[in-house]
Amino acid sequence: MEKSLRGWCLAVMVCGVTAAPVFAQEARVPPTKGYMSLFGGTVWAGDTTSSVIIEGGARVAPHVLAFGNIGHFNDLQTDLTPSLNAETATLSGEGLDVTGVGTLPAWYTLGGLRAEFPANKHALPYVLGGLGTARLKPSEQFMFSNGALPDGTVPAVGTDVTSTLETSGMLLAPSSSNAFMYTLGGGVQLPVAQHWAADLGYRYSRIAADTALSSGALRTNAVTFGFGYRF
Repeated sequence: MEKSLRGWCLAVMVCGVTAAPVFAQEARVPPTKGYMSLFGGTVWAGDTTSSVIIEGGARVAPHVLAFGNIGHFNDLQTDLTPSLNAETATLSGEGLDVTGVGTLPAWYTLGGLRAEFPANKHALPYVLGGLGTARLKPSEQFMFSNGALPDGTVPAVGTDVTSTLETSGMLLAPSSSNAFMYTLGGGVQLPVAQHWAADLGYRYSRIAADTALSSGALRTNAVTFGFGYRF
């Protein structure tokens, strides 16, 4: 699913880049010194979640810009499974059955290069690649199923016992961690006014998460929609 989605999205971007010169009879988008954009998007990372990106870039060559961004993945939940399984198994071995759920939001910063392909005044295709660091902040919640808590009490089934387990020392709150990350992608910028442009793109990201959070690297496929200022 992931490979087919990534391949389909990249194919769309490549088609946009190669087909754009057909419209060359129109005046090309005038070059700019840089841009600032705000992106929102839908992300596939096992489950469907969302992403927000603030990005800025400055021209370093006729068709190349250096860019940097700050982004946020709302929830990479399915990748928290190894940690939850290990903790519920440990508690079960001590005579306490619980059901665990979790979320895995992440903030990240990236820097890289973006190559533009000027075609006409209605479209500016581009490709990009960047390296950076993601800050993973897992959050877990455990609901009582069977057994007894450390103080001997037996709460109702479904009661949130996370704080009780942490206070007793039976459970440690998950810690935040940093992980190497890279992103590849492309898209097309669509000028809507003299200095303003809309942006439609695709981005693939890989995050080298700790094995406690994921059995392998975290991978995301995102379709992004943005709006920004070109100066």
